[in-house]
Order: sequence, then C-alpha cells, then structure tokens
Amino acid sequence: MTSRYLLVILAVLALALVVPAAAQETIPRVVQPGETIEVGSEPLVLDLINLRDQDTFNPVTELRYYRDDDPNKQVVKVIGVPNDDRVTIGTQTLNGQYGRYYAYSDEDGLLQQNSIIFTPAPTATPTETTTPTATQTPTETVTDTATATTQAPLPGLIAIAAIGICGLLAATQKR
Repeated sequence: MTSRYLLVILAVLALALVVPAAAQETIPRVVQPGETIEVGSEPLVLDLINLRDQDTFNPVTELRYYRDDDPNKQVVKVIGVPNDDRVTIGTQTLNGQYGRYYAYSDEDGLLQQNSIIFTPAPTATPTETTTPTATQTPTETVTDTATATTQAPLPGLIAIAAIGICGLLAATQKR
C-alpha cells in the first residue's frame, strides 16, 4: 500500500516539474500600439487585441506594411491575421520587410493610429581581443574565475526522465 502512495507522489512530482517547462512559450505577448518588437530566430506569439478600434472592437485581420511608412502609398507586404489574440511572427513571416506595420480590420478598414514596429533582433558580436606588446610580470598574481553560463535542460528530457521513473516504479510494484 505504501508503494502506491510513493508512486502517486512521484507522479505528482514529475508533473510539477514537466508542466511549467512545457508551458514556457505558450503565453502570447500583449502588444500595445506604437510598440517596437524585436524579431529574432525564434518565432514570437503576439496578442494584437489592443490594436483593435476601441469604439467597435472589431478584430484585426491584417498587418500592412506601406512604402516609406506612408499609408497613402503602395502596400508592400500584408500579413494575414486569422486570430488576433494569437499571431505567430518570425523572420520568415517578415521576409526582411522590417518597419512599421499598420493594423487593418475588414470591418473598420485601416487603423492608422494603431501600428507596431518590427525590427531585427540584435545579433551577438564577438569582442575583439588584443594582446599587449610588452609583457610585465606582476608582483601579485590575481586569478579571475569566469562563471560558466548554464542552460536549463530541455522540457522533453525532463518529461522522458519522469516517465521513465514512473515506469520503473510501476515495474517494481508488479513484482
């Protein structure tokens, strides 16, 4: 009977470890009008509800990019928005067309006051190392220890480990 309780406790513990890791990137980022959004290699999930017309609250159906950021000029790119509370934007979505995108609604038309700016995310640049021309012998040796950056284990690895532990416990319980 106690092994059953142990199995339940370990299963709950495994779920407590797996659920936060699995839900890490599922919450959309709420976007405000005029906000600048950096788009990198990872796709972003955006909530565009605040770009709606505040009087009618009709959904945003498109994001439009105009030549020279002028809505009176030609439309250069249109991003379809099937669901304005969960839109995925990545570098492939923009295809190099960074700049100001205006919200558009089929019912309300162009919402000029509601725009967002997409910019490319900055890339890491390596720091230049220089070697001194003259080597001096210091009187006191000071060693700097650099802390290594660590990465969290993958959520899938945690889930596999938790399932494996539960399977082992279930197998030992049957014996």
